[in-house]
Amino acid sequence: GGELSTAAKVPDSKRGSAAETSEGMETETETENENEAGYLADDNAPRLGKIAATDNFKNLQTSSKWFPNAYKPPEKTESPEEEAKRKRSEFWTRTRLTFAMFLSFLTVIACGHVYVMALVMCIKVGMFKEILGLKRDREKDKRIPMFRLLNWLFFFICIYFVYGKILMKHIQVVHLEIPIVGWVTANHSFKSFAAWCAGFCSFILLLEKGAYKYQFTQFGWTHVTLLMIVVAASAMINNMYDGMVWFFVPVCLVIWNDVYAYVFGRFWGRTPLIKLSPKKTWEGFLGAFVTTVVFGVWCGYLMGQFDYMVCAQEELTLEFFPELSCERDPTFVPSIPVTVPGWLQTLSALPGIPSIRLDKTVLLMPFMWDSLYLSVFASLVAPFGGFFASGFKRAFKIKDFGDLIPGHGGITDRMDCQIIMSVFVAVYRTTFFLNGKGATVAQILSQVDTLTLSDKRELLNRLQAAVD
Repeated sequence: GGELSTAAKVPDSKRGSAAETSEGMETETETENENEAGYLADDNAPRLGKIAATDNFKNLQTSSKWFPNAYKPPEKTESPEEEAKRKRSEFWTRTRLTFAMFLSFLTVIACGHVYVMALVMCIKVGMFKEILGLKRDREKDKRIPMFRLLNWLFFFICIYFVYGKILMKHIQVVHLEIPIVGWVTANHSFKSFAAWCAGFCSFILLLEKGAYKYQFTQFGWTHVTLLMIVVAASAMINNMYDGMVWFFVPVCLVIWNDVYAYVFGRFWGRTPLIKLSPKKTWEGFLGAFVTTVVFGVWCGYLMGQFDYMVCAQEELTLEFFPELSCERDPTFVPSIPVTVPGWLQTLSALPGIPSIRLDKTVLLMPFMWDSLYLSVFASLVAPFGGFFASGFKRAFKIKDFGDLIPGHGGITDRMDCQIIMSVFVAVYRTTFFLNGKGATVAQILSQVDTLTLSDKRELLNRLQAAVD
């Protein structure tokens, strides 16, 4: 009856000082409480308590500050007929969008290199927006003016640095006479670093008490995202300008593998492949591998017939549907003798099969072997980029990175395998093709423009002597 509470034993003076100390301390604490109902997709969302799966869904949907679409209504029990109808609808929606996107992609490819580069940049903008949104807290963003704009500033600084480095190798001397182009390319690295320093100083000045941990988390998240996205973008563009085939074929291989993994898995899939993606099956994985290897060899042979695909684009031009011609690299010249099997030689003699003349030995392009290696990587390694994205989404309790493309999710959902594929192609080419090769004409011209007048005259005299 005479017991005193702990609070009563503390003198008022000490209690006041303790309260002041508590108020002066950093109040931000971010803990990850595992929610049993599984509906919270972000760590900083309001702790609403336990809510039944079918109760108050609209309030739950609007409580998301990062990904409103991450909260799906409770699934209703479907009859077998309804489930089959829904799956058919999803299949045809996904199929139609796949064909539409691929036809649009072919149109951009035909328009020219600079338009493909613009497409790549638009894709990277979408990916950056989706990934950055995973850790966004709108309430804290409102308290910090210009903070969200600062993240985009870092993005465009990085794009300016990487794209500028690439484009300077392909700009002819005449283009440097345009004032804006000359300003962009002059002292490019210094301007890029100065802009980043301005952004860094702005980040320090924008630090707000009570949001330190959030701001530093966003700073690191932004730069890691930029590293992943911009490295892939630079690899894609470098591959493309050294020959569109190095960009087009790998992209097609990943698309083909993804499509046929879905087809084989949907109709014949029985054995689960990996826990991160329950819908992935061994049947889909192996079926896609076989079809991708066959498609890759055929696609490499077909694309090698066109100069537009195999010729490097050394100049920057806005011309639509440009025509390229060049002296072909030995990689794209038929030089590997292959003996045709006897059964294949007699195949054209069978009834109903068109007559095709096949010599006992045919010459194949070395690039067909490269296509085979790229196909194997696209089938066995690139899918793990998709598995990584699946684990990533599970970590944040979301279904897709976005909902821009019906039946497919967001842009990042479609590009997860392309990232690792583009980097592999860049490393493959650097190791086995570009190692030991000299500079291109465009690269030499970009260096000539930096010479003094006397050095240019000396260079001209030496070139004349070498030609004579």
